[in-house]
Amino acid sequence: MKIIVLVLTILSFLYSEKIDLKIENKRLIEKIDKLENIVKKQEKLLKTKESKEKNHIFYAQECEEKSIFPKLIMKDEYQKKSFDKDEIITFQASAFRLKTDSIIYDGINGNAIDKWERGTSFTSNTMSEGWVKISGYFVNRKWKKAQKELWVRSAQTIKREQ
Repeated sequence: MKIIVLVLTILSFLYSEKIDLKIENKRLIEKIDKLENIVKKQEKLLKTKESKEKNHIFYAQECEEKSIFPKLIMKDEYQKKSFDKDEIITFQASAFRLKTDSIIYDGINGNAIDKWERGTSFTSNTMSEGWVKISGYFVNRKWKKAQKELWVRSAQTIKREQ
């Protein structure tokens, strides 16, 4: 009887360990598969990173050797023209509007003679470095020619579209 119990105990132990080993083996195989998938993803990322770096270096060397683009030059009408300090430029008369409340001067860097409100419209056909000469202005929607020399800073003006 003792032998039978002992044999049954040993058999049950061996049988349970086989089951546990099978389960453990399946779990380890699944873990190995997951780790292999992670390694594959990392290898792909590494390859793409290396190819990007190679392409980047390749293109940089190619660009340094020879530029396929011609040297571009801006059209004269769009280039900022540098003014001489006392140079006065005339152009076709245009309407302007004040962006802010502005002080009106009797000359370039002259004395303040008036203050006009924001939005006041005027005309001009003359400018100098940083200044616009007022040739006429609007009173009750009627244009009136300026009787004396009037100047305003060009930073305070907007050229109105026709």
